[in-house]
Amino acid sequence: MFKLSMTSALALSTLAVLSGCQQRDASSSEPTDSVKTFHAANHPLSVKYDASLQRIDREASGYFDNGGWQLADDAPGERLILLALPESDETTIALWRLGASHDATAIDHCLTPPANAQAMSSIVTIGGEAFTGFTLGDAGMSHFQNIEGYRAVIDDTCYAIDMIVQGVNGEVYDPPRQPPFSREEAMIRLRSINDGISLDSK
Repeated sequence: MFKLSMTSALALSTLAVLSGCQQRDASSSEPTDSVKTFHAANHPLSVKYDASLQRIDREASGYFDNGGWQLADDAPGERLILLALPESDETTIALWRLGASHDATAIDHCLTPPANAQAMSSIVTIGGEAFTGFTLGDAGMSHFQNIEGYRAVIDDTCYAIDMIVQGVNGEVYDPPRQPPFSREEAMIRLRSINDGISLDSK
């Protein structure tokens, strides 16, 4: 189950994470004109993604805490890469996160959906591997969060993909504000990132 953090406003945290500097101690990203390639350190995988996406290397906390390696961050793991749609702003942000864990507890619970999540009826193939999926929604005060997640155990490693669209109801602003994209459009664009995953399992 994901955690809520009331210590900082969503608007301030969103602007902070989008302005973070990239760190290269655990991975590398090789830019081309329109595509970047992320290579995970210590994991046999890579992700090719549109160069317009924002790479976030700082903590991504706010009203909803998304700073961990997956939603149910109750076991040790590593957040490999976190991307945001470039139009994300203080009303709505769309995030794509890939995390991994070698922890025995994380592996045992890897395919169990988070509390209150709805499991998908069919297996999804990502990077040539079978992933189980789930959807989850939450709201608090004027905030909302919609999540689509995928999990797989490959070579004694739990891999977690989370697609998160969250923000605040634009009606709370004076005058009211329109989000930069609809929740449905954001999810479609986040799903397309999965097509760039390559897993070279042993």
